[in-house]
Amino acid sequence: MFRHPNYSNLLFFRIFADEQRLLHFSTTRGGGVSRGEFRSLNLGNYSDDDPLNIFENRSIVARKFYKEADDLITPHQTHGNRVLLIDADFLNLSNTDKIEKLYGFDASVTQEKGHFLCVTTADCVPLLLFDRKNGAIGAIHAGWKGTSGRIVDKTLVEMKKNFGTETRDVLAAIGPAIGVDSYEVGKEVEEEFKKNGFDLDKSTSYRHQLSGKLHIDLKEINRQELIRLGVPKRQIEKTKYCTFGNSRLFFSARRQSLHTGRMLTGIMLR
Repeated sequence: MFRHPNYSNLLFFRIFADEQRLLHFSTTRGGGVSRGEFRSLNLGNYSDDDPLNIFENRSIVARKFYKEADDLITPHQTHGNRVLLIDADFLNLSNTDKIEKLYGFDASVTQEKGHFLCVTTADCVPLLLFDRKNGAIGAIHAGWKGTSGRIVDKTLVEMKKNFGTETRDVLAAIGPAIGVDSYEVGKEVEEEFKKNGFDLDKSTSYRHQLSGKLHIDLKEINRQELIRLGVPKRQIEKTKYCTFGNSRLFFSARRQSLHTGRMLTGIMLR
């Protein structure tokens, strides 16, 4: 990832840098109007922040791309693995109906132009997908529940069903999330991954020598899942940024509690 000199509070993926059909971004926590634990660029629609501050923060981001806050389509995430198709029928809904429709999804896909598909995160993994052949995109929120529930697989299946996507044509970006050294998990998490067929080997996890607790690497698990599904390694970018360890740049639910702000990661066809 890199920081553009004209957009100091946004991060961008190198893998998308030469794609003229795309706009994308991943926010940091700076440059907004929120206060306290939400300071300052909190973009979580469903956080406990003042709604007027959230709307202004979303407008700040949208204006950088000459868009409106409502052009940042963001599901009401529930740590599941459901994928929403954003089509012309969705875009023609009233704002009230859109909000209702967005509930309970942690990923979205589209071929429609001019609207960002977004996810909010504060330790979970944001992923962006671009099908270069068919001109389709996807945005995924992958916490441990979504990751273990194969949300990446389900999103690519949805893209194939609706757009004819083949994984060999996909570019994928994995954004800032909690790093393996900071992500200690309990037995129930370990058992859920194993139940769903994940091999938590040395490349994706380790057990702390003193605590005996398991640490897992959510970003690497999702990278390996993309590769397993047929996305070429060279077409995947995984950032090294850890949200927990960098309080200046990122919100972190584990560091600050769930009562904190959210970053936004988005992708748009133009």
